Amino acid sequence: MLVKDVMNSNVVYVEAPGNREQILKKFYEKKVSGFPVVKKGTRQVIGIITREDFLKHIDEEQIALIMNSNVVTITPDDELSNCIKIMLNKGYRRLPVVVNKELVGIITIGDIVHKVVSRSSSNIKVKDLMCPSIIACWHNTPLNIAGRIMILTRSNVIIALNDDEQIVGILSLTDLMKYVEIKIEEKKAVLKSGSEGQEWDWNTTSFLFITKDRIILPKIPLHQAMVTPCITIRENASINECAIKMKKHDVDQLIVVNAKNEVQGIIFDIDLLKSL
Repeated sequence: MLVKDVMNSNVVYVEAPGNREQILKKFYEKKVSGFPVVKKGTRQVIGIITREDFLKHIDEEQIALIMNSNVVTITPDDELSNCIKIMLNKGYRRLPVVVNKELVGIITIGDIVHKVVSRSSSNIKVKDLMCPSIIACWHNTPLNIAGRIMILTRSNVIIALNDDEQIVGILSLTDLMKYVEIKIEEKKAVLKSGSEGQEWDWNTTSFLFITKDRIILPKIPLHQAMVTPCITIRENASINECAIKMKKHDVDQLIVVNAKNEVQGIIFDIDLLKSL
């Protein structure tokens, strides 16, 4: 199977130069987790921007300073197996598809899971590919703190626990992006000047006000932003069942439970690629 058999030709992208508000608008409108960056007025790929890039560069305003310029591309005629190897080895969720350096499409983990893994007849079970550890925090944790935990642990999701230690919801980076705000901060700098060598001269003082935009997350409790209930899957379910359930609920992760409905771990869509 080739990349062109799975890729999406209707690709969302942004142009550089550009600013942070353009990126945020794309996240809101298109509901994607990342997109290529092309040189303005062309289809030449010069970078890629993900949710993680956006949240890591909270003080940067220009697209060129937020994007990852070390972008890996692939062609429509490349083998899909090569694409999967790159995604697994590099941890990439998407690869721009190019012809003569021009953007013609994109292929994502979701494309492969929905179009290939969901039709798989593999005997591999969810428990064979799941991750046994999950990042969790209290459901009343301020959202800005929960977001910082996700960034520091490089986790795409965090689960919320109530006072009885029960899982009551889940928060993904996609959910987090809905609450990002751009705040204008103003700082005052004092500039002084005087006549050199004249102690009796008047010193003049002026003030310079410097404004800068930065992104912030509100300090609302996590339970106001989390998604509930958590979508679960049994540990003995097949890989194609898992892929079908992810597609049905439009999620890229599922909480894994045993026959007693006890949490065993979590499985991400990228984990499913290992079955191929």
